[in-house]
Amino acid sequence: MSAALLICLALAVALVAGGAVAAFASGNALKKTAATMASLVGAVLALALLGAPAGALVAGAAIALAYCVVGVAVAVRLQEAYGGIETSDLDAADDQDEPRRAET
Repeated sequence: MSAALLICLALAVALVAGGAVAAFASGNALKKTAATMASLVGAVLALALLGAPAGALVAGAAIALAYCVVGVAVAVRLQEAYGGIETSDLDAADDQDEPRRAET
């Protein structure tokens, strides 16, 4: 393997890992979707660098696009239903909807 290929593979792995960490740490639905998209792009890039067949690359790109569409649709629905896409806003709205227990 050439040095350039190894560097590109390292960058692809870093993109996968960075996207996964950002998706896990983010408190915003759109940021989670964008971070997961970055991770999926890194995975498809790594597949391409390793010489995966074209069918696998097309399938990976299709999965990434489908994830993006569903993620944005969920974020839009959250915005409509809760008035925000931040995790703290969603938790606060859910707490208001919960019935209060009687103290005994």
